[in-house]
Amino acid sequence: MRRSTLALAAAAAVAAPALLNARRGETVPMDARTRQDAPGTFVRLRHGTTHVMVDGPETGEPILFVPGATLSLWVWDGLVERLARAGYRTIRFDRYGIGFSDRPDVEQNQALFEDQMLDLLDALGVDRPVTLVALAFGGPVAAEFAVHHPGRVAGVCLVSPDGFATPLNLGLRLSLLPGIGLPFFRLTGNRALRSRLPGYSRDPRVVSRVRARLLPELRYEGFKRSLHSAIRNVPIHGAEYLYRFLDAGDIPLQVVWGRQDPVTPMPPEPVVRSVFSGADVRLLDGVGHLPHFERPDETAGIVLEFVRGLR
Repeated sequence: MRRSTLALAAAAAVAAPALLNARRGETVPMDARTRQDAPGTFVRLRHGTTHVMVDGPETGEPILFVPGATLSLWVWDGLVERLARAGYRTIRFDRYGIGFSDRPDVEQNQALFEDQMLDLLDALGVDRPVTLVALAFGGPVAAEFAVHHPGRVAGVCLVSPDGFATPLNLGLRLSLLPGIGLPFFRLTGNRALRSRLPGYSRDPRVVSRVRARLLPELRYEGFKRSLHSAIRNVPIHGAEYLYRFLDAGDIPLQVVWGRQDPVTPMPPEPVVRSVFSGADVRLLDGVGHLPHFERPDETAGIVLEFVRGLR
C-alpha cells in the first residue's frame, strides 16, 4: 500500500507542471520542434536563441524593427516589405519572451533587450548605424538603446509609443500587485489579452488579423511569465523623461501616432509636441494603434521620407 501511495505521489509530482501549464493555456514548449516551420532564421545570442527575419538588399541601409509587448515580428508585415522594396535592409526580431525567441528566466528589462539588440546586430555583421523603428512598448526600449549607443543609431521612429500613462485593464492592474500578481496573471492573462483585441483598430479586419496571429502564440510556455516581467520593468507608464532626453540629442527622431488609439492613447497634442519638440511628429486622424496595418501605404511613405532624410 505504501509503495502504491509513493508511486501515485511521484506520478502526481511529474504531472503537476504539465497540468498547471494546461490550466494557464501554455501547452507548447518553445523548442526546435515548435520552431521547425517558423519563417526566418534563429541566432544564438548570449541570453538565448532569437528569431529574426532579414529582407532587402545586403547593401541597403539597415533598419531594425523593435517589437511591442505582445505582438511578435509579424506585426511589421506590410511595412518591412515596402521598405525592403525601396532598397533598405530590414531586420525584425522577436524580443526575448515573445514569438519564437527564448524565454530566459531572468528579469525582462531594458538592459536585457539592449543586450539582445547589440548581440543581434553584431551577429548579423551590421557595422554601420541603424534606424530603429519601434512599436508601443518598444518605444522606451529603443529610446534607451539610442541614448546609450548613439554611435550605432542613425535615427529613431516611434510608432504609437508607450510611456505616457499607458492604460491597463483591471486584470492587468491586478497582475502588477506584489506577491499575487504573477500567479494571477498566469491564470487570467489570456483573458485579459483577449479583452484588449477590439482596441487595436476600429477596422474589424485589422482586429481579426491580430487575433489570428496572437492567440496561437499564447500557447507557448513562458509567454505570460516573460510578459509579466516586461511590463513591470519597462517604463510604459513613465518614459517621458527618456523621450525628452533623446529629443534633446543629435539623433533624428520621428513619431507616428494614430489619434484614435485606445491601446496606447495619445496624450494631449501640446504634450506630444512639447516632449518631441525637435521631432518629425505625424498624428494621423481616424487611425488606431497600428497605423501600418490600417494605412500601409501612407505609413510606409511617412517612414520612407524620414529614413531617406537621414542620408
